[in-house]
Amino acid sequence: MNSHPDMPEVLSPSIRWFFINPVFLSIELILIFSIINIEFLYPNELFIGSSFLLLFAFIYYFLDFSPITSIQTFLIILAVFIQIIFSFFSITIPQFLIPLMLIFSVIVSGLIYFFFSKVIIDNGIVIFKSNSVKSKNVSIESRIRTIGGIFGFGDIILHYKKKKYVISGINNNIEIRRKMIDNHQLQPHKQTATWSGTLVLFLICTMILFSPIILCLVYFYIYFSSFAIPLRILFSVSLTLFLSVLILNIRLPRKNINPASDLLNLKLIDTGMWTQIFQWNELLVVKQLFRCGWGHNNYNDHKAPIIGKKMCGKWNPIALVIMHNLMLIYQMIGIHRRKIYEHHIDAIPRTYTIPGRKFRYLQEYVSKPLNLENMPEDINDQFILLNEQLERSGLFIDDIHAGNVRINSDGKIKLVDGELYTDGEVLIKNFLVNGIDNRLNGMEKVLGCERIIRWVDHRVSVDDLLKQR
Repeated sequence: MNSHPDMPEVLSPSIRWFFINPVFLSIELILIFSIINIEFLYPNELFIGSSFLLLFAFIYYFLDFSPITSIQTFLIILAVFIQIIFSFFSITIPQFLIPLMLIFSVIVSGLIYFFFSKVIIDNGIVIFKSNSVKSKNVSIESRIRTIGGIFGFGDIILHYKKKKYVISGINNNIEIRRKMIDNHQLQPHKQTATWSGTLVLFLICTMILFSPIILCLVYFYIYFSSFAIPLRILFSVSLTLFLSVLILNIRLPRKNINPASDLLNLKLIDTGMWTQIFQWNELLVVKQLFRCGWGHNNYNDHKAPIIGKKMCGKWNPIALVIMHNLMLIYQMIGIHRRKIYEHHIDAIPRTYTIPGRKFRYLQEYVSKPLNLENMPEDINDQFILLNEQLERSGLFIDDIHAGNVRINSDGKIKLVDGELYTDGEVLIKNFLVNGIDNRLNGMEKVLGCERIIRWVDHRVSVDDLLKQR
């Protein structure tokens, strides 16, 4: 997967970052100043208007969109205090002068960062911030901020002599990090997942999904205001549930083209509920994740408010589309995490995403299945090491039954499937999986390792194989 290792590489913010960060911030500020002037007669009601703008600055700083967030926040706070000073000394200025100066300053700071924030890697040398150092002396990590991740870009962070240099707005930043390590000999910087991971974004999306149901419940409760409170509650809850079930059972058409149609000429190795695995070449397999309606999407053993069979096909209930897409999102999050942590967790095989193929990826081919014949003598020690490496990375890995463990030519275990979760995510994930999937009888540790989890179902466990040996 390496190509042109001798070609220079330039890392700089993308134009997409410029429009999402400084330009969109400017639009937000225009809207906020408009609201303040309309609702609070700013600057006459100076305290309320200033407090509103300072609150926005605090929230914006907390979200930390890019390395210039602190500068942008300072500009907003400075604009507030200039307005206060002018008002205190009764200095009359045009109403929109300060907002225009603030927006101009935000755009200029964004342009400066966009044009002058560059890193050049060429012939084993990394050039950044007037430094020119050997690439082997620089370590690199990737980070995806919540908002940036939604729009498809993230950060590249370079570490040199206990200092770090952050470049925001890098498209496909995880793959760029891989290229810098493989092709230009930068060192993988030790990364640890945050406790919450995607938990905050998940909770926000959950609130958005449930908000129509809450609004419907409130509407019906107000509509039946002439009834006694117990009847109001009964009618509003019953009608809300009935309407919700009807909406969740509305059928949506699947995409017409089989996403794996161009792979059917390859050897099919395995198939799953939403995945097909093909032999790409002697070193790699290609895995295609299916959208709802393709593959054998059988949800009959899942708890979902579906009328009739819970099977996906040409037409799919909204409830199953939501469930399926949620699983796809976390599958891909797991794939991106494999790419980040494969340098620090020995049991993770090399993984490569494919540009232009959102739900397709390549993975190192590990030929030997885990069975009595191939089982390493030191398998316990390997799992203990894996558990330690997961702990240092702040991660759990689940769905590790024997079929998801394979053995390479050196007798080392490789986990060819299973999702990676942070400490916070795993709490919600366990609750959801145990509560929704009737096929499972709970979860248990693999070989006593706390961070390696298997689902208790019909599939053979690593523990069972070890007992047979």
